[in-house]
Amino acid sequence: MELPKTRKFAAIMEARVDEEIGGKIRNVHVAEIHEEPLPEMGPRDLMLKMETCQICTTDYQQWLGLREHQGFPMAGGHEWSGIVIAKGEEVTAFEVGDRVGPVHGGCGECINCRRGHSFACTSKGKSRGAVNGFLGSRGFANYGVVKDTTVVKVSNTIPSPEAGFLEPIATVICGMKRLRVQPGETVVIIGAGTMGIANAQVAHAFGARVIITELTPKKLERARSMGFAEVIDAKANDPVAEVMRLTDGYGADAVIAAVGLGAAYRQGYAMLKRVEGRFLLFAAGYPVPEWEINPNEIHYRRIEIIGTMSGDVSDFADAAFMISHRIVDASKSLEGKLIPLRDIQKAYIEAATPDAYRVTVDLQEV
Repeated sequence: MELPKTRKFAAIMEARVDEEIGGKIRNVHVAEIHEEPLPEMGPRDLMLKMETCQICTTDYQQWLGLREHQGFPMAGGHEWSGIVIAKGEEVTAFEVGDRVGPVHGGCGECINCRRGHSFACTSKGKSRGAVNGFLGSRGFANYGVVKDTTVVKVSNTIPSPEAGFLEPIATVICGMKRLRVQPGETVVIIGAGTMGIANAQVAHAFGARVIITELTPKKLERARSMGFAEVIDAKANDPVAEVMRLTDGYGADAVIAAVGLGAAYRQGYAMLKRVEGRFLLFAAGYPVPEWEINPNEIHYRRIEIIGTMSGDVSDFADAAFMISHRIVDASKSLEGKLIPLRDIQKAYIEAATPDAYRVTVDLQEV
């Protein structure tokens, strides 16, 4: 087959327009399609026919103007899957026809990378800057060229939107390892949105009893549909009291805040068992949430407050395994909407609508 010479990609521009989102008019950035030459392939490169890419919270919050610090124009997207259509002469781990998803690795050479902590790579803070005038990795594009060390195989039998949920599952696995979840423990997850559902599935796979608290009917229904979690309607019940009732007054071994709100942090902290409870701050909040805690109480109760973000290379490999073998069902975190790349502005509107799960962009529909 003749290989493509150019690609079309979506970018968020600095211009702003009024759009209706969830019944309200908001002033948002413009997302539009651009075209550029594909990079030349090197001996360790893969050329990909990109399939689909989810719009994550980071993406649509920049589009909404909540994360202006990331820079414009931004050609982002990191929840994608693609099919290998060509490979460099030194590539041995992949074949044409393989499906792959992205790995957020490091340089592979610094002390942190050599210890397996690629997220802490000492080279990561160095931005490569704009390419052809655009920032970002071009995840929302119809074709791509990537290094063979920056992707991992995902089963071709999995629908592409689910395969593209690799990065979120890797992030959850990283958090679960940091939280040291063990079989027989009770884990409470605050929020049944996209990442709350993902955390619930991975916690269940790690052998934990899972309790989910949620406010909205749509997300309560999604949480219950998984079949394994005990679900608390936090609008109808006091979630702290319910957790204590369900655990016979013991409390949760671990709590995961899957929403970035001060109220969620306060509730989660109150749900912990009396001593040696662990609290995972999974979600960031914009604007920054407020949370006052008593450091003496953390001292005397031996409480752990743990932060997490992204994952190491091993977490991406574990995520690919769990998705490929249906240990987790990534479709539970997806809205089920597939929107053409040419309608990228519409896709952002859908993704930013309150209570939406992940919205998927069809990258071949340009």
